[in-house]
This record gives sequence, C-alpha cells and structure tokens, in this order.
Amino acid sequence: MSHATHRRSIFICRALVASTALALAPAAQAENVGAKHYYDIPAQALNQALLQFGKQSRQPLIYGTDIAEHLRSRAVQGEYTDAEALNMLLADSPLRAQTTGDGTVTIQPKPPELHNKTSPELMPAMTVVGKPVYAWNAPDNPDYNRPNATTATKTDTPVMETPISIQIVPKAVLADKQTMTLPDAVNGHVSGVLGRTGGGYLYDNFVIRGLAGSGFGDAYRNGLYNRQDIYDIANIEQIEILKGPAAMLYGRIEPGGMVNYVTKKPLDTAYYSLQQQFGSFDQYRTLIDATGPLDAGKTLLYRLNGSYTDQQSFRDFVGNQRFFVAPSLTWRPSARFETNVDLEYKHDQFNADYGIPAVNGRPAPIPLSRNLKDGFHRQTLESTSVAVDWTYHFNDDWKITQRYLFKDWTLSGPTLYNYFGLRDDMRTLDRVATKGVQDVVSHSGNIDLNGKFEVLGSKHNLLVGFDGFHSLTRSHDSDAPTAPIDIYAPVYGQVDFDALTVDNAFFYRRESWVGAYLQDQITLFDRLHILLGGRYDSVTTGQNFSPVSSQAAELGRSPANDDAFSPRAGLTYRVQDWLSLYGSFSESFSANNGVSASGEKFDPQRGKQYELGIKTESADQRFSSTLAFFYLTKTNMLTDDPNQANPNFQILAGQIRSRGIELDLAGQVTDQLHLLATYAYTQVNYTQDFDGLQGHRLENVPRHQGSLWGTWQFNQAFKAGLGAVAVGPRPGDSDNSYLLPGYVRLDAMAAYTQKIGQQRLTAQLNINNLLDKEYYANSAGSNFGVIPGAPINVMGSLKYEF
Repeated sequence: MSHATHRRSIFICRALVASTALALAPAAQAENVGAKHYYDIPAQALNQALLQFGKQSRQPLIYGTDIAEHLRSRAVQGEYTDAEALNMLLADSPLRAQTTGDGTVTIQPKPPELHNKTSPELMPAMTVVGKPVYAWNAPDNPDYNRPNATTATKTDTPVMETPISIQIVPKAVLADKQTMTLPDAVNGHVSGVLGRTGGGYLYDNFVIRGLAGSGFGDAYRNGLYNRQDIYDIANIEQIEILKGPAAMLYGRIEPGGMVNYVTKKPLDTAYYSLQQQFGSFDQYRTLIDATGPLDAGKTLLYRLNGSYTDQQSFRDFVGNQRFFVAPSLTWRPSARFETNVDLEYKHDQFNADYGIPAVNGRPAPIPLSRNLKDGFHRQTLESTSVAVDWTYHFNDDWKITQRYLFKDWTLSGPTLYNYFGLRDDMRTLDRVATKGVQDVVSHSGNIDLNGKFEVLGSKHNLLVGFDGFHSLTRSHDSDAPTAPIDIYAPVYGQVDFDALTVDNAFFYRRESWVGAYLQDQITLFDRLHILLGGRYDSVTTGQNFSPVSSQAAELGRSPANDDAFSPRAGLTYRVQDWLSLYGSFSESFSANNGVSASGEKFDPQRGKQYELGIKTESADQRFSSTLAFFYLTKTNMLTDDPNQANPNFQILAGQIRSRGIELDLAGQVTDQLHLLATYAYTQVNYTQDFDGLQGHRLENVPRHQGSLWGTWQFNQAFKAGLGAVAVGPRPGDSDNSYLLPGYVRLDAMAAYTQKIGQQRLTAQLNINNLLDKEYYANSAGSNFGVIPGAPINVMGSLKYEF
C-alpha cells in the first residue's frame, strides 16, 4: 500500500468513526437546529475541541482529522446554537462548516478568497440570549471575572481547580475606575492587599496578607521578576494576585504573595483607540492603542501602546511628567510555533513625596497639601526593557516555552529625605539632601516544558522548568545634612543642591538566582485535583559601600550563598460544577545578609503557610467567589544579639505570624449589574524578637478592611457606578508608636457611549473620595513618612475607538 493510500485510509476511518459516533443523535434534533445549548469547551487543539463539540451537541459531523491537525480553537462557553458554537471553534482556522440536506455537517478548507479576507472592524462579539460573549483579551470586554489564571501554576488552569487563592483584576475594572497606577489597580479590588509607592515614588510595592515586599518593588511581568519600577497601566491587560508563598515556581520571594501583571499582546483583528484624560490638580493624560495583522495570512501581528502624562498633585511641589511607549510584534508562521517581542520605554521627571511625620501618636496636624521638601526640584527616571518569548507545540499535549526579560533602570537628580526625623521640640524636621545616579541592570528568564498525559485513569498536567535572575546595581551620590524645616511654619528655598559634590559615596550590589522546579497537577475521577511540586534554588547575594570608587565597592563585596528546597502541595475537590473545596501547604524563602558575632552565615528566612478555602462559580463563568482561611509564618528573621554589646551583631530569632480570613466576589450578577466585593480580617504580629517588637502589629496592616464596587448598565449607551473602600486603624511603624486612623471613602463614575457605525465614542467621569474624607493612605514604615490620601477629585475622559 502506498503512503498516500495509507493516509486516505486513515482519513476515511477517522471520518467514519466520527460520523458513526455522532450519527446516533436523535432525528428529532433536525427540528431544533435553532435551539441553544450550553457549551463549555476550553481553547485547545482543534481536533480535541471538535470531539468535545460533538459530545455536547450530538450534531452529526463528518471531517478528516488530518485537516484539523496542528490547529487550535477558541474557547466556547455559554448558550449557543450548534452553528454558532461550531463557527466560533473554527473562527481562527482556515476551515469552515457546511450543512448537507440531511443535516450532516462537513468541515472543509475555506476557499482562498475567504481564508485571506481581513477586516478593519472591531473584534466581533457573539450574541447569546441578548448578551455578547467576548474573547478574554478583546479591547471592549466588560467582564469583571476571569475563570482561568496562569500565575498560580504557570499553566492555564481554571481557578475552580486551583488549590490556592488567586485573584484577577481585568482590564474592564481598570477602565471603569480610570486607574493610573499599579497600586491603585489592586487597592480596593482584592482582599488583604495594599498597594503603595515606596521610596518616595520610586518603587511600586505591595503588602499581601500583612507581609510587605522587598521595598525595591516586587511585581512580576508575564511571570518574570521585574524589579524596581513605577509600572505604567497603559500596557497592562490584567493583573493576577497570588496569595501566600510562591517560591515553588518563582524562587526567592516574600511569603505574603505576589503581583503578576499580564501585558497586552497583538491581536489578529484591527483595533485602534485614542483616549484623553483630564482631572483635578492639573492632571492630563493621553493614551493610544493600535493593533492588527501586518499580512493577509495573519502570521505577523503588531501592537503599539503608549501614554503621555503631565500631572500635578494636591501635595505642594509633587508632580510627574511621563512619556511611555510599548511596541510589540507577534509571529505565528505555523499553528505550532509563536514568538513575541516587545519593548517598553518610560521616561519620568518627578518630585518624590516622602510624606509627613507623626506627632504624639498621630500624623502631624498640618494641612494635607503641605510638603516638607524644598521646592520643585525634579528627579529623572528612565526605564528600558526588552522581552522575548516563544512557544513550540510538539503536539496537542506537549509544548515548550522560553521567556527572557532585560531591563535597564536609571535614576538621577536631587531630592530631600526625612530620615533624621523630628527634634525634641516636635516641630523641627531634620532633612538630608542628596543627588547622584543609580543604575540597575537585570536579566530574568525561564524555560518550561509542559505536557498532559494519562496513567491508569489519572490525568496529569506536568511542568518541568528552570529559571534565573541576575541583577547588578551601581550608584554614586552625595548625602549631606541640610537646612531643617519647621513643619508648622515652613520656609522653602533653603537648600543649594549645586553645593553638594557627587561621587563621595559608592554602592555596589550583585544578585544571582538559579532554580529548577517540578510540578504535577493530577486529576482523579474528574473532580479531585491534586497539586504537587517542589523547587531547588541556589542564590548568591552581596553588597558593599565605599567612599573611594565603584571598583572599590565591588572588590569589598563579600558574596553570601544560600540553597533552599521549597515544596508545595494542594488538594481541590469540585463538589459540584459551581462549588469547590480546597486546601494547600506551601513554603518560601529569602536570603539573610546580616553579621553574626561568630562570623557564620545565617540560614535564609523561611515562610510557611496552611490554607483552606471555598470557591464558587456561576454556570456561565461570569461570577465567582473565594473564601480563604490562612495561617502564615515567616521565620529566621534577624534580630539584635542580646549577648553582644555591639548592636551590629545579630542572631536568627525573629518571627512573624499572620492569620486571617479573606472573601472576594467578582463578576456579572445580572444583565445590568457588575460587582466587586472584598473583605479581609488580618491579624499579623511579631511573635519572636529581641528588639522590643514582640507582640507588636506590623505596619500598614488593618485588622479589618473591605470594599464594595458596582456598575449598573441602564441601556447600551449609559452606565454608572458607585463604591466604597473601608480601612480600619493600623500602626504606621513597627514600634507601634502611632496609628493611622481608619476611614471610609466613596467613589463614583458615569459613562456614556455613542456608536457611530463601527466606531465608538465614550465620555466618562469619575469622582474619587466623593464625600471629601480626610485620610492617610499608608506610611513608609517609619514615624516620618506618612502619606496623605487625596481629597475629593475628578477625572474626566474622552475615548474614541475605531
């Protein structure tokens, strides 16, 4: 038999098997060709998707599986007619469905004139019982809920089958709130999370389950560590917040959790938007978004996101002028291979805000607008990053993915610190003037092999990976005490930055992480999901100061090495399609860089968490909830050695315990109502310490916090929203020397969309802090860095999409 004849035989056999199996459908179905059925078919290999379509529709279907080999389908979830569901499955393929006279459907290649046809229209939405169904990354997707996430497992896993608390903030929430920063994107939208900008607006960082990040910024970008930046929202598709230790997949990380933002990718349908925002305190921001195919076959796609921001603040002297641009390309030469290349460049000129001091156990009673800097001195921050990733599908079940991120971050210019604090008169603030240059170059990368297989009736989703991170920091600056300021009667213009001499302080830091990990997601009886994983890390860190030169600082550095194994295990039982029960155990670690009296190296800090929870999801996957109970400890923290007079000597005797309850609800409640609701009870304390902190609460963590936000779609054109954020009292520093008072803040929005053919024009107005509540957003962890919250403010917007 010839090879061609053999392939024809396989084709005929496969077609007959598919036809015979599906021809068992009742003849009466021909009378209900327009009836709608509920489909739940994930995005996957097209052959597998068509098989699931046949099982769920009972639609007679004839095709040769050879023509669908190496092709992939979109997800189909919701109520559709058979024809609608099948057309969605085939939408991205060169195939089409045709119905014969007896109702049998055949799948055939599209004629060339149809396959190569492109359109500049907005991304289409299917109509289902009066409600459109959107692709997850469609620019106009209004959904508040996402049923799948990748951050928790590095695989595309349903949240209902993940034994870990994972919350997603989609683009629709960012648009409705007109969010401008990454901390604001999570504040009030995810339980138990506080986003803040530390270091005087130099680094976005996050407090999760009571534990703060590194202080240098701790966000991840598409699963890779993106250290030390102020992140721009213009290129963000959605934000995934993983709670609890994540070292098994990500290495050296704080045990509270992590924030991973997913960037926008090129689309295969043309889309363009231009938006102008304008608001209180002279805030102006222009955003652009353009995407589409560059060739008729849609193998080469592009996207360009960018923003220009010029804003002041309710705080004196504080402001920023930013230029941001993010071009990207996607190449798909075949159904098996895809690669993405993207660039981000950001240039900021800003005046950092270090807040105000605390007096007599409370933030100083001075106007919230008062700044204790010396005028409109600005720093310059430049950030350039290049990211490359590629994925190759060996077959429908196995694939390999590699990612790489390069980043160069530079800060220069003058600023003032409040580091010396208040004098005994409780009104004179001593300050430090500095100017210089800091440069951070980092490389992040990983390679993952992911495959699915079955053994003795159990389904496995296996992940094997390696990753690494390398960072090099060099800085030279001049720090000197300068003119103090009276916080009640300030006099400005007293600091001469030109009198400071640069290059009298040099700093050098090098970090290298290398890790290997193995994870298996096991499914038994279709409802029991087991997660097992482990990781081994090797970390080298070291830093040094020198008054002589950068080379001297580098040569004086004493590297410290740490090795650690981090396990994770979890169990999810899907009691019903709408209800899951889960439990998990996980660990994490972080290096210690202190000095012991004996000179011995300290073991790394360790995090350990036990978590139990309940997850629910509506039948259409548009609304979900998570209720989590957790017990988390962080041990091997450094504290002063009580047996040594020298305060620089430390021992491993510090420990923090965090425990609490968290509730998150998000999604579409009715055809008109979208809802977000959160609540967190967090009790986090120092449980062991020789510095006098034992029993103290951690800074910036309230016992109770919650939020409620909802929008109502009155008709196709008009919607409005209202919400509240409530935060209880919390300590401002680890000594618990003062409290930040609790507060409740109201926010509101309204938007009107006018369709002009295929174009849309949207006018939107947001009012934040509607009742003009005076409050304090957070602190820098000291008694001289309280950050006031903004008074009532308005943000308007005009957005044109075409």
